[in-house]
This record gives sequence, structure tokens and C-alpha cells, in this order.
Amino acid sequence: MLREGIIEPVDTSDWATPLVPVRKADGGLRICADYKVTLNPVLLVDRYPLPKIDDLLVNLNGAQIFSKIDLSQAYNQIELDDSKALTVINTHRGLFKYNRLVFGLASSPGIFQRIMSTLLKGIPGVEIFLDDIIIGTKGDQKQHLKILEEVLNRLKLNGMKLKRNKCHFMLKEVKYLGYIISSEGVKVDEDKVAAVLKIPRPRDVPQLRSFLGLINFYAKFVKNVSSVLAPLYELLKKGVGWKWSAECERAFVKIKDILTSAPVLAHYDTNKPLVLTCDASAVGIGGVLTQAAPDGSERAVVYVSRALTCSEKHYSQIDKEALAIVYCLKKLHQYLYGRRFTLRTDHKPLVSIFGPKYGVPAMAASRLQRWAIILSAYTYDIEYVNTRDNGADGLSRLVAPAVNEESCDVPEQSYLHFAQDALLLDYNMIKNQTMRDPLLSRVLCYIRDGWPGESEIREMQPYYNRKKELYEELGCVMWGYRVVIPEGCRSRVLAELHEAHMGIVKTKAMARSYVWWPGVDEAVEAACRACGVCAREADAPPHHAVASWPWPGKPWTRIHIDFLGPLFNKLYLIVVDAHTKWIEVFPVPSTAACHTIDKLKELFGRFGLVRQLVSDNGPPFQSKEVADFLKNHGIEHIFSAPYHPASNGAAENAVRTIKKAIKKAVGQNMNVMSFVNTFLLHYRNTEHCTTGVSPASLMLGRRLRTKLDMIRPDKENRVRERQEKQKESRGGVERTLEPGEEVWLRQYAGQQKWVPGRVSLKLGTTDYRVVDDIGKESHRHIDQLRRRVSSQIRSSSEPSHTVDEAEGAVPVPGVEEAVADTSALSRRGSLAVTGEAQPVSENDSEGPRLAVTVPPPIEPSRSRPIRQCRLKNKPLLNTS
Repeated sequence: MLREGIIEPVDTSDWATPLVPVRKADGGLRICADYKVTLNPVLLVDRYPLPKIDDLLVNLNGAQIFSKIDLSQAYNQIELDDSKALTVINTHRGLFKYNRLVFGLASSPGIFQRIMSTLLKGIPGVEIFLDDIIIGTKGDQKQHLKILEEVLNRLKLNGMKLKRNKCHFMLKEVKYLGYIISSEGVKVDEDKVAAVLKIPRPRDVPQLRSFLGLINFYAKFVKNVSSVLAPLYELLKKGVGWKWSAECERAFVKIKDILTSAPVLAHYDTNKPLVLTCDASAVGIGGVLTQAAPDGSERAVVYVSRALTCSEKHYSQIDKEALAIVYCLKKLHQYLYGRRFTLRTDHKPLVSIFGPKYGVPAMAASRLQRWAIILSAYTYDIEYVNTRDNGADGLSRLVAPAVNEESCDVPEQSYLHFAQDALLLDYNMIKNQTMRDPLLSRVLCYIRDGWPGESEIREMQPYYNRKKELYEELGCVMWGYRVVIPEGCRSRVLAELHEAHMGIVKTKAMARSYVWWPGVDEAVEAACRACGVCAREADAPPHHAVASWPWPGKPWTRIHIDFLGPLFNKLYLIVVDAHTKWIEVFPVPSTAACHTIDKLKELFGRFGLVRQLVSDNGPPFQSKEVADFLKNHGIEHIFSAPYHPASNGAAENAVRTIKKAIKKAVGQNMNVMSFVNTFLLHYRNTEHCTTGVSPASLMLGRRLRTKLDMIRPDKENRVRERQEKQKESRGGVERTLEPGEEVWLRQYAGQQKWVPGRVSLKLGTTDYRVVDDIGKESHRHIDQLRRRVSSQIRSSSEPSHTVDEAEGAVPVPGVEEAVADTSALSRRGSLAVTGEAQPVSENDSEGPRLAVTVPPPIEPSRSRPIRQCRLKNKPLLNTS
């Protein structure tokens, strides 16, 4: 198909239909696709009408020479347009799309009939029914050859190819659409009624009941049927022995003649609905095609039946019923193909397996899958009919013996025969145990007689859920390719499955390929886990979830310790604190206990004793010396699990970290410990990924100073500079007082603003303890104190309060000017100026200062508001 361009590969597709190959009658293979579950339900079907058979027969009336032409792979000769993207099939070699019209699409019959009718339109004596072309002409051979040549030329010009072995030319009689067409007219094909004529006489009461069931189904078309069948009904009465008399033989022959007569077999009418009823028994299969009569009843159009071969007799019942359907479809293909019909069966599981609304179950046997694909080419509605209403039951039970039946004694090699070799089990044993098993025996009855509407037994539910996929084969219950194992054989099957000790997963996979029962996976798993051979050689279990050590609440509570090396011919003792992640590295000459104790003493002398120490089970840590040392210092020693380094994960991570640092130092030809110390400095100063804080901050409460800190501005110098600038911007002079000096003390309560006092204690650079004249001690800032000295210019008659000449007086250019400036104030009584101006010191560059004598405080009732005076644009002098 790929070579001839019928199909071509595609990478992707929105549609993909499953593929199943079907073997044809001539031994070839037909590639079929199950479009009934993909494209057909949503397809806009071409409703081009197929011709009526009666019309075809009328048009051939009077013809004497006939030719019949059959096309080879008829549908594949029609090229598709853009719709080819919808016909993609899914194969084991990828996706392929059909470039030609494909068998199985619901639109294919209408499309092909339209094309063929248009192609051969206008040629007299030519009738077309899908890919069957018939040419009938009256006695003139030349005219027939001329018409035949015209037909062949048109087919050739359009690239159509014929199937040589199905083409017949220049015949006097030809079979066409189930009829015999000749110069004498149209007659019934003997093959249609051969099945009824070949029914053998019944040998017992059950066979007679089947025969009478067939007769009663069509009794409405036979006049006085009761009188004809009276001798046969006598054999069914109780107490009457079986005796096939001459009257019974005459009744049997007469009723068959009546059934095969013309009044009973209705003419095929394309306008009437079609009903195909199929049935299978232990010895044969059969079917009847019926159509509705004007009175609403059904009349038979054709009977078909045959006996089962020896191999077919060993089919399961579901396979026999399916075989009956497929056989009837093949025999009645001319009547059914391209038309919608009703398919009846008395085997309920086939309603789901062959139903157009459902896909083929995945667990259905391959034989049923192939047959389901054959049925997908037909358009039908499938329905269930009770056995007593099945008109084809007699045709399947009363059939003529198959040819060479007695000589055929080798049954078909079914799956169970191969299972017997694979599991060393005799399927007869499984069959016997199935009959003894209370559940499976009931399941077997349900498969044969039909399942109930619901399951009330809890243990039956797994079987009930698979009722559409369970079937019987050789007395055993099957689920697809799997044998349903009864309870009595399961231990033997489990032993066989686990014979190779392949483990749980592989044993389950093998079990799923051969057997099934409810809970088979759990049973296989339990058997594998209980196997001592597997347990001794089993792999380690999956890794346990990471279990972290509890994080200590304080630094230097628990430390983890381990040795690193020999690395480059040197050993190192690595210690890490669990809280801070602080790492210590000590080169040691060996792993001896004495060296370990020395380094621990050095470490404990630096940071103190810990509460817990975690190590592996190495010889130095298990030594008595280390045990006594830790015990004497009150340290709990915790050992990690042997051969499990991850239990001491903190030490292992620290070892790995330092190991990398040592390798980097060696790679740069640097001193190892010098590089390690540098590394530790930066490591301890860097935030740890677990704690989010640097080890130094947690261990020492501060960051460690490194060379990188030199590039940062010095905060102390910056603050000092800022303070100096603030002092300069604010102005002022530095002053100091000594204990015992007399001062003026600033008061914030009472009427007097300044009162005399004496410095008793210097509290700081600017703070002093001062005692006033009444003995009260106060704390004052130097800005709240003024130096007080003895009066140099004072009145002798009354005491006065003298303003310190160095702090309170205001320098003026000369005495006269000063007196002049202050004379007005003196006259107003608010300021008295006495004495004369004298320089305070020789180095006073601002000139002489004026000593001002302040009068005694005014009484509260005579107090006046504070006045201010400015002397020569100098700072204000506040007086009271």
C-alpha cells in the first residue's frame, strides 16, 4: 500500500484510528481500521442512494447474455482530497494517512456508488451495485461485445483495475446479488434455502424442541401449521417415549418444503428495514435475514447455517456466537453492505464488544478484535434477544454434519494449551477446580446464561465489573489472554511465577501476561516478600527521609568531629560546632587517641567544655583514653551508625569543605595551613546557608575584621571630625572650674536668677556639684555657672553683688565712654556704676573692662521687669 501510494507516513495528526489486519478468503490480508469509534460517529455521511435490487432485476429483464465485472480493491482506486488528513491510521510503525478511499468509513459506499454511476452513465444494459458491474444484452453477441468494450475503455481511461478471477464474460446464467439471473428470468438461489433443506431429523426431545422453535417463529406464514406439526407435538408430551414414526417423518419433510417455498421467503426490498438474527450452538451456527411485512410481522428473506468444524467446536461460547455473526455477514454481504440493519444475538457480552457505540475492549481476545474490525465495515444496530425468541436457534442446533467430521479429532490449539506448557498446569485441572470454586462456578453460569442486573455478593464484584470481557474456553474462565485461576490452583501458579526469583515488578509483569484473579498483584507481592532466597540477595531499601540533628539553642553545646585524610600525606582533625557551624582544623601526626585528646584540650581551653560530642566508630573515638577523657569532663559521647557516614553529616560536610580548600592550596603551590586559616577567616565571617548568620556572629557576637574592612570609611574619625565641626560652628570658649571656687549659680525656681555658691565637686568635664549660700547642693552644667571674684570697684557703705570681671563685664573702649553709657541707667535706678576701669590682665586685647556693682535685690513687692542694655554693640547684659 505504501509502495502504490495508497498510504503515506505522517508525523502528527488530529485523528488516529486503530489498525487491525484481517485475512481474506483468498489467503491475502486486508488492512482495516476501526473507524466506528473515531471518525464515523462525527462524519457527514454521503447519502447517495444505492440502487434497489428490484430495479436492477427489472432493467435486466429479457437479457440473454451476461457479463459480470468485479473491481480489485475497489475503494482504494478512488483518490481523496484534503479529507485524507482525517483517515490517519495508527500502526506499530507510526502514523499513516490514506490517500485513497478506505474500507470502513461510513461515507465510502455512497461516495463509491456515486462515482461508479457517473463513470458508466449512459451505457445501455449496464447495472452497478457498488463494485459489482453486470452487463446484460439480448441475444446479439456483437452488441454485447461493443457494450463490454465501452465499459472496459471507460474503466481504463479512469485508471480502474479489475479482479480477474471474479470477472465472468459472455455467460447464459450468472449469480448476482443473491439471485440466479438467466434468460428464463430471476429465480431464488438454492444456497439461500439449502440450510433448511439440510436440517437432519431430530434424534431426541431437545433437538425436536429446537426444530419446533424454528418452525413456530415462522408459523404465521404457514397455513394450518398446527395440523402439519401435530405428530411432532405428540413426542413432547410427558410419559410418551421417543419413537420417530412415519407420520413424524412426513410432517418433518412437509414442513421443510413449506418453509422453502416462495410464499414464505419474501423478496428482498431495499425500502424495508433489515433484521439479521444469528445464533450458535455446540454443533453449528446459523442465521436468518428478515424484513417487515405490511402487517408489521417479519418475513424471512434468506436462511444460512453450517456445522462447526472440529477446531471451531473447541471455541468458547462467546467465540461461537461471534463466529455466527461473522459467518452470516459474509454470506449475506450483498444484502447488508452499505445499508443500516438490526443485528440480533442472544449472547449479551457481544452487544458491548460489537456495539457501534463502544470500542473493542482492550482485554478482548485477538480473534474477537479481528471480527470486530470486520463488523466495523457495516452499519448496524445491535440488540440482545432472548434465546426462546431467537428464530435462528434451530438453524444452529439442527445442521448437517461437516465434511470429514469423524476423521477430525485434533482440537484447535487454544491459549490454554500453551498455558499448560508455560505453567506446567493441565487446563483440565483448572477446569475441575473452576467447577468446584463457588465463585467461579457461578461466574461460568453467568457467562453461559447471562449476567444479572446487579451483584449482591461482595466477592463477586471484581468479576461483575469485567462481565463484558469474561468468556469461557474449554470449561475455564478467561479474561482476554489471561486464565482466571480458581482458589485451589493459585498457590501452584504463584510458585511457578516466582520460580526464577525475578523480584516483585517482573513477577507481576509475568503474571499479568498469563493469569488473573482478584488481588493477584497483592498475592504476587506477598509471595515475593516472603521468599527467603530473594530476601538474602535483596537490594538495600529506599533511602530514609533526611532526619536532621536537633539544632542546639546555644553555641558550643554539641560538636561533631572527624578525621580528614591522609590527604597529600597529612592528617587533619576537623571539628564543627552544631549551633554556629564554626569549623576548627588541626593538623595531627596520626589518629592516635593521645593526639585527639591534646587537640580537644586545646579547643576546650579556648571555648570551654561542650555537652555532647558526636563522632563515628573509628578506633581513636572508641578507645578507652577518649572515653575516660570525655567522662571526666562531663561530656556525652554519641556515636553515629556504623558504615553510615550520613549520620554524622555535619562533620562530613565540614571535612568535604576543608578537603576542597586543601586541594586548592596544593593546586596553587601555597602553604596549606596558611591558606586554610585564610579560608577559615572568611568562612567564619560569611553567612551560613543553614542559619542565615555568620559563624563568627553566633560564636563571638561580632564580625571578624578582615583586610576588606580597610576599604570602608572609619566611623570613629568621621564622628570626631563631625564633633569638631559642630563645636566650631556653635562658637564659645572652653572653661573649667575647680572645687572651692566661688561662682554664680543659675537658679530656675524662685525670684532670683543668679545666686552665689561654691563648687564642691567636679563631676566631669562640664558637670559640677555646687553648694549655694544656704547650704543647698545642686548639679549644674558649666554653662549654668559663672566665676565670682572679690569686688575691685565696690561702694564702702553697702554691700553689693559683683559681676565677675572676666565673664559678666562688658569690655568698652574707655572709662569715660563706659560711664557715659551707663550714667543714664544709674539715674533711673536700674544700674549703679562705681569705681574706675582697670585692665584685668596684660594680655587682654579687647581693652579694659568695667566692673559693675549691682544693687541688692529688690523686694518682691517692688520688683521691676528685667532690663537690658547694650554696651557698644557688645553682647547683652541681663540685669535685675
